Amino acid sequence: MSTNMKNVIAETFFAMVKEKGVDKITVKDLVENCHISRQTFYYHFQDILDVVEWSARRGIQRAVEMTLEIRTPELVMEKVVEAARDNWEIMDSLMKSQKREYIERIFANTLRDYVLELVAKNAPGMTFNYDDTVVAIQFYAHGIAGVLMEQCGKPDCDTKRLAGQLLGLIQGRAFESK
Repeated sequence: MSTNMKNVIAETFFAMVKEKGVDKITVKDLVENCHISRQTFYYHFQDILDVVEWSARRGIQRAVEMTLEIRTPELVMEKVVEAARDNWEIMDSLMKSQKREYIERIFANTLRDYVLELVAKNAPGMTFNYDDTVVAIQFYAHGIAGVLMEQCGKPDCDTKRLAGQLLGLIQGRAFESK
């Protein structure tokens, strides 16, 4: 499977999302804008939402690679918040779609996978109760996804402060008196 063609389709899709929103984009529109056949599209993707999910997973892969080089949790969280802020226009358009529930699930699941991969790569020798770890990570992923969707679109969003607040929640410091 040509990753390059998948990138072309995904990039074209997100450029179209900025112009007219997810619900108005059809496979027909997308293939016309990509200058490819429907057969080529369906070779790479099942449907429009598959493009969204593939793109989210690619973004998470890049984020994992980047954040593995960062050694402090504060900077990692800042990068996560900055990525959400930088992609706010697309996230907002996706959230206004009739497919919002599915897209929220994609977003939360990719955050969950991101955290699971970070834990696995940063703590290779540690043993965890897998079931408990997955539930905890799902909880945090859904919470972080919700907060990012709510906060990152605000013009006065302070990414450094928001990252600190989210990290405080994760580390159990959110309700400490100062």
